[in-house]
Amino acid sequence: MTLAVKYTFKTLFFEATRECNFACPMCMASSNNKELVAESLKRQLNTEEIEEYVFKGGKEIALDTITWSGGEFILRPDATELVHRATAYGYSSIVTTNGAYMDREKLLELKKASGNTVVIAVGINSIDEKNVETRDIDCDVALQVLELCEELEVRRNVVVTVGKHNLESLGSTLQWLEDRNIPFNRSPFTPRGSGTAFREELGFTVDDMERYIHPELRKHPLGYISYTPFFLSPEVHERYSKGSKNVTVPQSPSIGCWCGTWLAMNAEGDVAPCAIMLDDVNCGNVRDKSLHEIIDSSETFQRILDRNQLQGKCGRCRYKFTCGGCRALAYYAHGDVMAEDPNCFFEPEDETTVCEHEEETNRMFKRFAFMQRAADKVISLERDRARRQFAHELDDES
Repeated sequence: MTLAVKYTFKTLFFEATRECNFACPMCMASSNNKELVAESLKRQLNTEEIEEYVFKGGKEIALDTITWSGGEFILRPDATELVHRATAYGYSSIVTTNGAYMDREKLLELKKASGNTVVIAVGINSIDEKNVETRDIDCDVALQVLELCEELEVRRNVVVTVGKHNLESLGSTLQWLEDRNIPFNRSPFTPRGSGTAFREELGFTVDDMERYIHPELRKHPLGYISYTPFFLSPEVHERYSKGSKNVTVPQSPSIGCWCGTWLAMNAEGDVAPCAIMLDDVNCGNVRDKSLHEIIDSSETFQRILDRNQLQGKCGRCRYKFTCGGCRALAYYAHGDVMAEDPNCFFEPEDETTVCEHEEETNRMFKRFAFMQRAADKVISLERDRARRQFAHELDDES
């Protein structure tokens, strides 16, 4: 019997440990703070708690994908076991890594544990020697992991953190990824955790967005899943998705700002509406309430799920549903998750104002959506196959 759900949050971004083998000075998880990491290790969720609060609790919100992050997730002694159990419960796993310990043996281990469904995500901010300035590691290490994934037939992904540090190299980096058919997510630099000290140095401006960042993001359908501003006609998404929404937030596929269609949790079990708001916006802890109860009782989540409450120019914008403005950037600029996006260059008079980029966005969205729909079908079938492969282990334990 299918469980009836009130909310549909398909992806959980789970920073399952703050422990890391590197000490990047601008780490959002503050993994370069030894005292904080030591304290966190005493309080981080253990294997059994994750099974209870995430694997079982996730069913109540239609969760189907867990992105395992850190810190460096694979430093957890139970990392492979967590991926294996997640697979048995019917979840897809994306493992983010800095690449230093992701060798052939570890890749094969994760591939086997996931029934050949795991996705490996590495961070590359610049496809040149400047990567080490913000990633505390040479770009070649991540490239070696990507090559090894290709050899072993393991799906791969790249996370590109966008800021002043890579404005000039962003275009060449994204083109390099597209030329090799490697999907990517872009993540804006935000002053979270140790990144707070680099706010002025790395935080981009409205002008940076309009002149450098947005023109590059518009070009690449492999990274179309999440960026703002996103000038997609609401009518186009409505027709394509047949009105699929999480309350008011468009889904199938999710586009623009992902707040309201994914959620995040830190190592200690605190839940936030976005990975780059973790620690600063705490909506509740899974040791105290289920994921569903946190969403249902949190004023922050309830506001984010109702994009009619968006403020400023985001609130009067034609694209308030299909874009939504970056809620994290809004929070760090104004202290309110529903404030207007401080880095959007579009100035609508009202909801009838059409952006000059709408036609291009609609065209590229259709390209992306076609690829995404086909990929989702394959992923769903493989996830179900892997679940059935391992489901008997859960029966044996019960």
